[in-house]
Amino acid sequence: MSGEPAGLRPLPRESLLILRFGIIILERMNTVKILRETALFRGLDERLINILANLAETIDVPAETVIFAEGMPSDALYVIASGSVQVIKDTPGSTEAVIGELGTGEVIGLLSLFTGGDGGETRAVTVRSREPVMLVAITRESFNKLVSNNIHAAYQVLLSATQYFIHAFNEPGSSKEVVQ
Repeated sequence: MSGEPAGLRPLPRESLLILRFGIIILERMNTVKILRETALFRGLDERLINILANLAETIDVPAETVIFAEGMPSDALYVIASGSVQVIKDTPGSTEAVIGELGTGEVIGLLSLFTGGDGGETRAVTVRSREPVMLVAITRESFNKLVSNNIHAAYQVLLSATQYFIHAFNEPGSSKEVVQ
C-alpha cells in the first residue's frame, strides 16, 4: 500500500491546472462584482470595470493589522471587499484617536491615485483592520497605465471620482472621511 486511503488517488496534473484556472476565474469575477458595487466605480462601463479588475490585487488582512500608517508613502487605493477598518489619527503625546470607521464597499486612499507620482505623498492617517478584512488594491502605477493611454478611461474615472466626492461631502450627517 502506498499510504493513500482506499479508493482515493491524486488528481492528474491537468485536473489540478483546470481547478487552479477555475479558482483564478472565480476570484476575478468576485473582484469585478466588488468594483461594480463600489460607489466610486458605479459610473464606469463594464469594459473599464474588467480592466480595473485585471489590474487589481486581492489582499486578505488579519484582524488588528495596520494596513498603512500615517506618514507611509501613498501609493494605492483600497476597496474594502469585506470587514471593517478603523481610521486613526496620531495626536500629540504619542496617543491615537479613532476618527472613523469604514466598512464593506467603502474606499480607502482615493487621493493616492491622483496625487503626484514622484512618491513624495504620504498617508494622512493610519488605517487598521478591526476584524479580518479582504481588500481590493489598485496601485497608482497600475492606474496610471490604464489612464495614460486611454482618454476615455481617464474621463470616466475622473467623472466617477468627482461624483463620488460630491456625494461624500454633501451626504447629510456623514461621518465618512476621505482617507488618503
